[in-house]
Amino acid sequence: MKDHKIETAARLGASWAHGHIKGLLLGMVVGFSLTAIYILERKKKKNQNKKENNQLNLNMERYVFDIGTDKGIKQAVVESGGEFFAVTLDGKYLGNMWREEELGLEWTTKDTALEEYVPDIASALSEAFSRQGYPSLLRGAYPEIESTEWKTSETLEVVLRNDTDLEVFAAFLKDEVLNLVDFEEHLDLIVKKTDNPYFVIIGIN
Repeated sequence: MKDHKIETAARLGASWAHGHIKGLLLGMVVGFSLTAIYILERKKKKNQNKKENNQLNLNMERYVFDIGTDKGIKQAVVESGGEFFAVTLDGKYLGNMWREEELGLEWTTKDTALEEYVPDIASALSEAFSRQGYPSLLRGAYPEIESTEWKTSETLEVVLRNDTDLEVFAAFLKDEVLNLVDFEEHLDLIVKKTDNPYFVIIGIN
C-alpha cells in the first residue's frame, strides 16, 4: 500500500513537471541570466572606479567609515595595499598610514593632511571584523550600498542605491555575505532602498 502511494505520488510529480517544463526551464534561465548580468555589471563598475582612481588602485581590502571631524561627520575610505592603507576623506586623498614595528605597531603616517584622523581611523579599523564594525566591511565591499544604520544592537539597515536591483542584489548578498563575517553573534540585515517600504531580511549566524 505504501509503495503504491509512493508510485502514485511519483507519477503525479512527473506529470506536473512534464506539463510545466517550459515554465521551469524559463524560470531557471531567467534566474541564471539575472545573476550573470549582476556579476558583469559589478565587474564593469569596479573597472570604471579603478580608471577614475588610479592613485588608489590598490585592488585589495576596502573599508568605509563615518568619522567625526570639526566640520561634522565625514566618510573615510580606507584601502589596503599590503602594509600600507591609503585614506580618502569625502573623496579627497589624504595619504597613507601603516603600523610601525619600531613603535610597537602603533599607527603612523608621514602625510600631514592625514595626521589628525589617524587615531579615529585606527580605532575604526580595530573593530572592522566585529559585529559593530561590520558596516565598514559591507560598504567597502559593495558599492551598491548607499548607507547603513543600526536599528537595534542586532539589526542593521542596509540602504541600496536607487539604480540597484533589490531582489537580485539581496539574493547575491545572501550567498556572499558570510564570507565577510568573522564574529559569532547574531545579526539581521534589513536590505532596502530609500523611501521604499519593501525590504528583504538576511539573517547572519
